[in-house]
Amino acid sequence: MKKVFVFLALFLFAAFCLSAQNAQELRLGGSPVAGTLNNGSEIWYSVRAASNGFLIVETTGDTDTYLEVYDAQRNLIMENDDGGEGANARIEMVTTTGRTYLFKLRGFASHVTGPYRIWASIDPIPRATELSFGTARQANLSEGAKDWYSVRTTAAGYIIAETSGNTVDTYMYAYDAQYNILTQNDDGGVGTNARIEILAEPNQTYFFMVRGFSNSESGSYTIFASNDPIPADTERNTDRSRAVPIKLGEAIPVYFRTTNESRWYRYEAPRNGAVFVVQTRGNLNTTLLLHDNRGNLITENDYSGENNNGLIHERLNPGTYFIEIKTSTNGAGTTGRCTLHAETR
Repeated sequence: MKKVFVFLALFLFAAFCLSAQNAQELRLGGSPVAGTLNNGSEIWYSVRAASNGFLIVETTGDTDTYLEVYDAQRNLIMENDDGGEGANARIEMVTTTGRTYLFKLRGFASHVTGPYRIWASIDPIPRATELSFGTARQANLSEGAKDWYSVRTTAAGYIIAETSGNTVDTYMYAYDAQYNILTQNDDGGVGTNARIEILAEPNQTYFFMVRGFSNSESGSYTIFASNDPIPADTERNTDRSRAVPIKLGEAIPVYFRTTNESRWYRYEAPRNGAVFVVQTRGNLNTTLLLHDNRGNLITENDYSGENNNGLIHERLNPGTYFIEIKTSTNGAGTTGRCTLHAETR
């Protein structure tokens, strides 16, 4: 049986290499290449970087595409599903002069079929405009343009970058100092404005790129960045024995610095028999768990609130109760911040 698995692995690797060797070349800045995806088909393309810069490969059309990119040694670099417009795939990466990259195009699922167009372009490493935290900057976006900004941190915390205005539908990307993409956002701000929040390390440079949602977008906008430091946390309430007393009616900031981390809070229920309502708010997919004084689980919830936030309604007898907050590995992220809100009704 072991020999069969070894043979199968070698066969699949040989098929992979053969398909990659037959890859069709995509010329940078050339006309889009048209094709059709059939059931279970995988189509390979190659791109040779003529210079250092941002390589962009994306599809257009109504077919739900998926892209994977490999280096010349067949190591997977990154992959993307819906980074382009609609259900189209889009990969953007920093390239090195003279290197060849291989792109595997397939449908999002094996049954996805249909026509598509694929093209490749390269942009030079940009010169970014420095943003000062707390100071708004006005800008004008031209059709098809990309505006780059940089910020420099002094302490660990959260960087919030957002656009405002009503003349252009903005789309924003965030990058680290090596131009590795961290996240992207379309309408996270007010109206059609973009908003990004990232956990930042101290003494690091981060980049933000603003473009129009479509290449035809143009107009004025304002961009603003702030840096909220993580407050000193001497209690580190990551277990029940160090639970922090909760205050009704307050928005309590909750920080998750590592994955699989729980934060604990304590509530003393009075004798009036009111319904206790506790919920999280923010962009994290959170789970709320309510425990009794001995740590026994009473109830839990991870989806009743807005944006996959937890929400619990429970009529409590007098006594001590514990609220545990966790982030879901199936949600929008496992680190970051949210707020905790509690009241009685």
